[in-house]
Amino acid sequence: MKNARLIIADSEHDADMLYASGMFVPDPFIAIELDGAWHGLFSPLEVDRARKASRFAHIHLDSDWRVIAENKGWSGLAGCAAAFLDAGGAREIRVPASFPLLHADRLRSWGFTVSASPDGFFPDRAIKSETEIGHLAQAERLTRQSMQQGEHYLARCSIGDDGILRDPDSGKKVKSDDVRRVIETFLIGKGAMPAHTIVACGREGADPHNTGSGYIRAGELIIIDIFPRVLTTGYWGDMTRTYVKGKASTAQKKMYQAVREGQAIGLSMVAAGVDGSAIHQAITDHFHAAGFTTGIVKGKQTGFFHGTGHGVGLQIHEAPRISIRSDILRAGQAVTVEPGLYYPGVGGVRLEDLVVVRDGGCDNLTNYKCTLEIP
Repeated sequence: MKNARLIIADSEHDADMLYASGMFVPDPFIAIELDGAWHGLFSPLEVDRARKASRFAHIHLDSDWRVIAENKGWSGLAGCAAAFLDAGGAREIRVPASFPLLHADRLRSWGFTVSASPDGFFPDRAIKSETEIGHLAQAERLTRQSMQQGEHYLARCSIGDDGILRDPDSGKKVKSDDVRRVIETFLIGKGAMPAHTIVACGREGADPHNTGSGYIRAGELIIIDIFPRVLTTGYWGDMTRTYVKGKASTAQKKMYQAVREGQAIGLSMVAAGVDGSAIHQAITDHFHAAGFTTGIVKGKQTGFFHGTGHGVGLQIHEAPRISIRSDILRAGQAVTVEPGLYYPGVGGVRLEDLVVVRDGGCDNLTNYKCTLEIP
């Protein structure tokens, strides 16, 4: 009996389906691998476009298979897929870990064996082709340029007597949303879609994923983390910088320097064959030696309590990981290196670059300066 692989999803949101099909489709459709070839089953609305734009070896109109499925009492997209699989002699199906339970239950009730792939449906997706690296470089270039926009805006802002920044044009008090608007407006104009851009000032920065909502104040740490998706390719950029408007304190400079040195350690260690856990441990050891401990204080996380990095591609977070868990880096992977320190009541510092793993080192796609103070 033949084995097959099956995806039922839209490719706007499902990275595996986008990887398999090579085209954006907003509604769920069917992709089936049978005898080593991928088949796409499309509605009348999409089938002609798919014949021109998709990377499937074979394109089929799903209406014909729906009729066959209905004659067998099988319904919906799962029924359509079942009819195609049955005709191909496949009864054992492997699906992604995110495969809808309803579809799986129906397929099993019709006599198919369905098993999920917990370690990734396309393991080779972690290894980027030079074309994909070009897409990532484009995304990171726009990310870098948008960071410049945010930095220039902060530089143009004045400082009020209350320490809150003032907009250079309107004179109103500046909030995180104002800085975020500058960054995201630029990205949208360049064909990249921002998502929850972080502009977290002061205490808000002590929570790594706090997007920020308060006033931007001089003399406080400002974390800016930008991760847009290029609409034409589906690939993401990702970078973080930390600033202080005006003069940074001695304590802030020490914290920033520790993170910058920690990131430098990580960047120097990234190479094919290196275990990501060794990189993470080296940075953790560096922070500890510099006097920045990690732990729970008064019920809150403090210090360096997240992973050092993650893969980036058709998803903003994908394999591999650089963290406490062992994960051997391979040439062609794209990963972030983003150590950080966070202390409630003080704020946080994080620096993040996106790099491509190579034999003997890495290529830095971010390639942007680290500057703490903005005059």
